[in-house]
Amino acid sequence: RAEEMMNLVKNKDIDIMMSHINSYARKSLGNKSPYEVFAFQYGEELLDIFNIKKISADEITLTEKLFSKADK
Repeated sequence: RAEEMMNLVKNKDIDIMMSHINSYARKSLGNKSPYEVFAFQYGEELLDIFNIKKISADEITLTEKLFSKADK
């Protein structure tokens, strides 16, 4: 079963998912996103190495619809 799931989810899909999750602003971070906090602390270069990109607030998707966007 785990092997089936790995075949369904590709690394690029995981990168996209993590980019969306980490671009979402959180009250607990002073209305900043984890991406912004991490970039301030460590720089965007490290985020690039991890393939995490900043997603604009109006384009963030936190539902399964994200995977249909990733396929395009």
